[in-house]
Amino acid sequence: MAAGASPARVSSKFARTVGELASALPAPPSKDDLAGGTAGLLFVALLTEQTAKLQLRDAGVRAGQAGSIHRMRIAARRLRSALTSFAPMLERAATDPVRAELRWLGESLGQARDAQVLREHLTGVLGQEPPELVVGSVAARIDDELSAAYEAGRERALEALESERYLRMLDALDDLVGAAPLSPDAEAAAEEGVRRLLRRDVKRLDREVRAITSAQDPEARDVAFHEARKKAKRLRYAAEAATPVVGKRARSLAASAKKVQEALGVRQDSVVARQRLREYGMQAHLDGDNAFTFGRLHALEQARADRATADFATAWSTFHKRQIPRWVG
Repeated sequence: MAAGASPARVSSKFARTVGELASALPAPPSKDDLAGGTAGLLFVALLTEQTAKLQLRDAGVRAGQAGSIHRMRIAARRLRSALTSFAPMLERAATDPVRAELRWLGESLGQARDAQVLREHLTGVLGQEPPELVVGSVAARIDDELSAAYEAGRERALEALESERYLRMLDALDDLVGAAPLSPDAEAAAEEGVRRLLRRDVKRLDREVRAITSAQDPEARDVAFHEARKKAKRLRYAAEAATPVVGKRARSLAASAKKVQEALGVRQDSVVARQRLREYGMQAHLDGDNAFTFGRLHALEQARADRATADFATAWSTFHKRQIPRWVG
């Protein structure tokens, strides 16, 4: 392997599922080693770190620890992002199937987390409404629907972690850490190679943002905004990973991408919230309940989306002015 990582192996599948494998992974290289090494070394270090985090979060999800599903989902996202950003330096026949399995895992974990976040948000917004504007069984319906969605999502997550598919994915990640399928491009000096990858991700984000203006209808526009959010998140993760070898410019890029991502994240959360509120309002009406408050909450979410869109425009203007010239030229 170009980067030279050679972890001890742990064969017990039970050990994998309670996070013990993390202690058998190789120690991370020092910052000096990364800065003076290859792009491949940085990739293996990133892969090793996030694989360990994924495995450590496993036990927390099984034990029902608060926030564990969210943290495990983030580790899966960061792994998938690394496999995407570093794709030009990898043998993709080996890495693309693992990336697909990480997507499956993220989706398996997502339902519970999304329901939890939406329940907390809508409960908070409803709690700020004047009592005379809260009509019908709004609070109970929101709590019942999203609590049930959370429990169903948690069950789905646990089923995923108990599956052979998940264990095979852990095996595949272990294999990638032990013998990363690096292409010759991974032998490039770390800073040179990583800058090239970051330029690629910057261009991808720029292209996605430009696609927003060509969207033909509101639904397509929402999809375009969501795609731009995903590209901003990927760029942020890549820039954060590149900080040990690129330094200040990578930190600045990560911070700028995070602002874009956060504004788009709020907007996407509002899209999801409005879809749910419309469903709840329609069902309330069909049940003979008063749907007035659901309509009001929907309008508040639309206003939230409008503010987020304006925040995105500001964040993107700053990003385009400061980061595009630095990385694309």
